[in-house]
Amino acid sequence: MQHMNDGIEYLAQARSILNGSLDGHATVFQFIRSPGYSLFLLPFEWLTPIEGREWTPSERLDFDPPVRVSTRMFRAIQFVQILLNLGAVVIVGRIARRMAGPVAGVVAIMLMAFSPFVMVLPALILSETVFLFLLWLSVHELMRYADSADSSRWRILSSASFALAAGCLCRPNLMATLPACAFWVGWIEWRRSGRSFHALAAMTEITLVISALLLPLMIRNKVMHGELNLSPFYATAVLAQGHSPHYLAALSATNKTEYSHHLNTLFLQSRRDSPVPRTAWMDEPRRFFRESRSDWWRLQWLKTIAYWRPWLNPTVFTPFEVAVSIVAVVPLFIGGFGSLLVTKVRREPLYPLLWSIALTSYLIGGFFFTASTRFRIPFMDVSFMIMTGASVAVLLERLSGITQPQIAENPILPQRLLELLDRK
Repeated sequence: MQHMNDGIEYLAQARSILNGSLDGHATVFQFIRSPGYSLFLLPFEWLTPIEGREWTPSERLDFDPPVRVSTRMFRAIQFVQILLNLGAVVIVGRIARRMAGPVAGVVAIMLMAFSPFVMVLPALILSETVFLFLLWLSVHELMRYADSADSSRWRILSSASFALAAGCLCRPNLMATLPACAFWVGWIEWRRSGRSFHALAAMTEITLVISALLLPLMIRNKVMHGELNLSPFYATAVLAQGHSPHYLAALSATNKTEYSHHLNTLFLQSRRDSPVPRTAWMDEPRRFFRESRSDWWRLQWLKTIAYWRPWLNPTVFTPFEVAVSIVAVVPLFIGGFGSLLVTKVRREPLYPLLWSIALTSYLIGGFFFTASTRFRIPFMDVSFMIMTGASVAVLLERLSGITQPQIAENPILPQRLLELLDRK
């Protein structure tokens, strides 16, 4: 239900942008979404005549004008998202290969290509696929920046900054990782030159480029909606949801019906047609913290468990789905945490950035806001895929005695795949 509402609002926002208004569309909830994913949907909205769209998904929400989608338009969106997903798979493989050689690249590709949670995303009208691609494109460009010693590195840093800014437009929670990225590029520049001025220049460049792209929208939202952020009221709404007694009741549920009831009660409060005034449900978490401190801390513990649990919630999902998640995700967690014991991987310059991305995503998606597996996947799961690929490659090298250069010269892996990972 929640996913359906998200897709409807993104499509409505795309139509609104096409009509000349950034956020003049009808909304299901009381907040306005950041326009990144709607800009991605814009060409599909523009190229598909409204008269030929037979599907009206917004009919039950009484949108005026209604959101209409044709099967052909929907399939086109899915097709392009599949291409973006395949691009993200290759990018992740290239990052892992850079860290620990060709075996690492192929392992990371296989982990991501066969992850059921990553592969299902292109089928949905949600921002995850585009966001995941932009996030790991930015990390790939940061990796290229770290590898480049000539003046072209400043251009590469700008491209990384553009990708980060575009990712923030799709999912504003990425902004929480920007300080870590800025400090990381400063650290890389300081390691390369030993000069504080160069480190500050790198940190200044990434900050200025991203600010130049995001600040105009943030200032506009401050003037129009009273909040200096990319998605007015969204962060405060999700913050309230993440610290609500209704959310504690949902995470404490013993069956799916009870869980869905409490979660729907939580989400219904932030709908446009909610009978609960905004001030009332925004004040609820404050009262919860003041009056039930022990329950509030219990909620934070349950959110932490929900975020770090490798498998899906067995209360909500079927035994088959839980089993699939165990097979798909537990190896990633073993590889991710196991990489802390692999010295060669741990010494890679990109390694602290990967952990920064993973840990920051927990602070956002497992403590401050609501915890969700689909919000975790682009950050932590993919980071762990890269770490797992690098760790497996180093361990195989130690066990077999075959070095990475020897593998490259006499490949035991498909040559075309190695060429794809090496392509500039």
